[in-house]
Amino acid sequence: MKWVSTALLFPDSWKTHHQNRYKRPGGNGFTMIEMVMTLVIISILAAIAIPRFSSSDNALMAQAYRLARDLRHVQSMAMTQGRTLLLDFQSLTSYRVTSAGSTVIDPATMQPYQVTMENDVLLNGSDTEFDNLGRPVASGTLLGTERVFTLSSNSRTATVILSPVTGFVAVSP
Repeated sequence: MKWVSTALLFPDSWKTHHQNRYKRPGGNGFTMIEMVMTLVIISILAAIAIPRFSSSDNALMAQAYRLARDLRHVQSMAMTQGRTLLLDFQSLTSYRVTSAGSTVIDPATMQPYQVTMENDVLLNGSDTEFDNLGRPVASGTLLGTERVFTLSSNSRTATVILSPVTGFVAVSP
């Protein structure tokens, strides 16, 4: 059997013809339709992504999750220390943790447990106690209904909900 070179089977004119067959008329570059479609796709992605990166929304949700963590932390501290602790709302922008009227030292930071809201976030809620078993109580009586804390900033709100009996905390935008 004799081997035949591919150059004999496919002459240069054939290669050039088939290579040019896939090139666009008018040279290299993008067509107007390709450019418009690319811009449309980029615009749609930007319209979806930009609102998600709003700093005021992020600050509001960060503060809501901070309050939720603090509620859980106070609950845990009450059980660990074996005493009733109060999450005391000082104003629309701050709260502290107290026991028998004095501010408690946070064992995690060794600082007085006081929190001030940041980025113009306002907080609406009522003082909440946790007994030595970590249950949410009001004047020594177990809560009968959930306790709702509302955080607001720039016409946006977030809600932190404390469940009665269990003290389970949930955050919703």
